[in-house]
Amino acid sequence: METSELVNNQHTVDEIYLVQNPALGATLMWEFVRGYKRQSQGQAPALPLLFIVLPILFSEVLRTTISTTNPSSGLRLFTAKFSKKQEAILTLQRRMLMLRPTSLSSLTIAIDCGLLKVDYATALVDCTIKRYPHNTREKIRELGKLADKLGGWCGALTLQEVQAALRVGF
Repeated sequence: METSELVNNQHTVDEIYLVQNPALGATLMWEFVRGYKRQSQGQAPALPLLFIVLPILFSEVLRTTISTTNPSSGLRLFTAKFSKKQEAILTLQRRMLMLRPTSLSSLTIAIDCGLLKVDYATALVDCTIKRYPHNTREKIRELGKLADKLGGWCGALTLQEVQAALRVGF
């Protein structure tokens, strides 16, 4: 097997692992909520916002762009980076629908594990645990930092502003 084949196969395996791993998704949703609350002075995010986490972070293009965007730049500057490659943002709604079952599984795991709790009267999601378990892999922590950054960006905006910036509907 050639090196390029090995790299392509590894890339495919990584993508499959990400998409089929709702436990990882639960951790990313927890980090998203933590970042959101930090930016919004303790306000919890609305439940629909959690459905953007996996489609954004499981996309290599979007994930890479988040990692190279300063936390202070915000969601609008993040999306502005796609002015020449708008399909990355324009396909987000479709990816949200495709990943809805994984997002629901991740949310269920996060609730069952005590990472998140949902106020069913207001549809707001709060985090309950404040820090990672001590054996968490560094790669997961790195993804978590991106989820935290995304949450912070969303916490600075209203739900409608997030929808407009990402061109999605809930």
